[in-house]
Amino acid sequence: MKTRVDKDTLTILEDSLLEALPEIIDLEVASDEEVAQAYTRLLEQVQPELEEDTMSTYRKAAPKALKKIRKQLRGFEKRSFSRWKPAFDHIEMMWSIAQELGEMHAADIAEEGGEDNNVIMAALAHIFPRALLVTQEVICLLKGGFPDGALARWRSLHELCVTAMYIAKHGEEAALRYLLSFHFSARRAAKQVNEHADRANLKRFTDEEMAEFDALCASAEIAIGRKIPKDKFGEWPAITGTHPNFAEIEKNVGMDHWRPRYKWASSHTHANHKPIGTLLGMAETTTFVNLVGASNSGFVDPFLMTSITLSQITTTFLLIAPNPDRLVHANVMLRLADEMQTIAVETEKVTREAFDAVKPSRTSAPNSAASKSK
Repeated sequence: MKTRVDKDTLTILEDSLLEALPEIIDLEVASDEEVAQAYTRLLEQVQPELEEDTMSTYRKAAPKALKKIRKQLRGFEKRSFSRWKPAFDHIEMMWSIAQELGEMHAADIAEEGGEDNNVIMAALAHIFPRALLVTQEVICLLKGGFPDGALARWRSLHELCVTAMYIAKHGEEAALRYLLSFHFSARRAAKQVNEHADRANLKRFTDEEMAEFDALCASAEIAIGRKIPKDKFGEWPAITGTHPNFAEIEKNVGMDHWRPRYKWASSHTHANHKPIGTLLGMAETTTFVNLVGASNSGFVDPFLMTSITLSQITTTFLLIAPNPDRLVHANVMLRLADEMQTIAVETEKVTREAFDAVKPSRTSAPNSAASKSK
């Protein structure tokens, strides 16, 4: 019996087995059960060798195939960056300014006694660098051609921003609870590890280590001033006590108007159904296919939302200790965020018109990789 693994089909082995069956069993007189047993025996004989042959074929083909794929990706990324360069320049300028302002602000606070003497600054000094990191991740995803992934990462940036606003509004108690919430989340995670350690092939936490988690949580409860009856109540934001979920925190700081966009960004994080034409990467196409790779369509919203949220969290961080200089820089960041609306929208419009003028018969987005396997 001959088999092949280099043909574009997933029925070669099955067809070969069916062809070989008459050689080992009389199909006209054998019962269905006997035929099934013969088929299984035949499969068991050839499957190990076929798996090794298939693995070898894939490995031999990989270097050439990967070289081609990576060349195509480099070309796409170059064209995509060229299309959106004004917006990339603007968001990266904003990031650079925010990073420098954050460093200067932290240095000023350090001269005044540092984070040890200011629990609010300690909390925000942890949140703000994370916001800068997430912003870079958004930018990286956009450069790679993944606007839906960028939008999903904006979701985390929004959470960091709202959290910072809440701490800035409610002061030391909220900051302390935020910092101490880590211990409750860590204990809950440790319990989950131990619960699933055998099936998940994870190393269990020892009784001594679990006792250390309990001791840290007990100390945190003393500092917070109340008992946390269940670990899930110790997670941020429930540790605030009065605002039991993130939607309530958004509302408390006047950011609830972002909830529709937050839920939109969440839809790409979770496994809920989305028709193929609803992805940002398919925003400029009229030929709907399954998007499995990069696309340079649909960048406007991630650019705009990220620039706004970056300016908001930078402003929140700076104005913990307001003075005329910080106020000026904060307002400049907000104005730069406003400018992104015009830059991103105009960039999309101009490049699309240029593309249509050159190739009016095309129905898919310019330089889109939204297709069958690219």
